[in-house]
Amino acid sequence: MLRRLGLAALVATLVLAPAASAGKKKTVKLAPKGATTLALGDGAAAALQSLGIAAAPLEPARAGEGGLRFPITAGRLNAKTYAGQIKHAGGISLTRGETRVDLRNFVIDVDAAPDLTARVGSSRVSILDLDLSGAEISKSGRRLTIAGVKATLTKTAADALNAAFGTDAFAEGLEIGTATVSGRAAKRR
Repeated sequence: MLRRLGLAALVATLVLAPAASAGKKKTVKLAPKGATTLALGDGAAAALQSLGIAAAPLEPARAGEGGLRFPITAGRLNAKTYAGQIKHAGGISLTRGETRVDLRNFVIDVDAAPDLTARVGSSRVSILDLDLSGAEISKSGRRLTIAGVKATLTKTAADALNAAFGTDAFAEGLEIGTATVSGRAAKRR
């Protein structure tokens, strides 16, 4: 069952940045290890189910008991402000009948308006707004976890999904779920 997506990666960004060396490096590089998991919220699950839309992971993403896990491939964050990006492999497909929408290669952008973008066809589109206000950050050595990142649908994504599936069920601000980013700061050389 779909439970977790790319918002957690944003939280991981906040955790990983403090793991950087104190003062010498201005950025924190993320190792290509770990994943962002999205636990799908009840509202999003109900909307998909009521519309007969099936959601499935695109490799190397995996569905598990905790949600959808998207492997982190790279990332670079400012050690003081945590601004930056976290990149992921895989994605998710949404299918109903002959209609299929593939969202691939998620990127979490941590800036003044944190969001998650995806490759849709040949374009990169902002699909989720990320709310970090309730995020919980923990670290142990180079390992970082950011939990409690709320993800909501953007207007662009809602409009595109409504058009693709011939509905008006998707709305800006629809709570998609909660993300958790589990990652590691790369070793310094």
